[in-house]
Amino acid sequence: MSSVNKPGGNYLPVIIHGGIAYVSGQLPRRGEDLLYSGKVGAGVDIAAAQEAAALCADLCIAAINHATGGEDNIVQVLQVVGYIASAPGFTQQSQVMNGASDRLIERLGDRGRHARTSVGVAELPRGAPVELNMMAAVRS
Repeated sequence: MSSVNKPGGNYLPVIIHGGIAYVSGQLPRRGEDLLYSGKVGAGVDIAAAQEAAALCADLCIAAINHATGGEDNIVQVLQVVGYIASAPGFTQQSQVMNGASDRLIERLGDRGRHARTSVGVAELPRGAPVELNMMAAVRS
């Protein structure tokens, strides 16, 4: 079980409104330690980026658990958006995001199935290769 990382600024890790948990972007870190860094396709291979994406998914679940009192309160993951720091010419962002999607389904079964968007970006905070945000229906 992952612990909840402290936000890096003046925002909340999760807002729950109308039965929906909106999870702020999660970087692949433990506390202040970024566990992965660099661009996918240059220094970070797809397998490592998938591990980073899976960790980000775990952190999204941890944030929801902290806000709602536990994983059983996740009714359904609705949407996941992944931002992948991509080297020029790298076009396999959806492959990277399979790491997060597989982790969500592994942990939550059908409740982990979701809509998804994978976006390639030039840079992410602190040089992370992946950042994930999520929306989920929850019981509070």
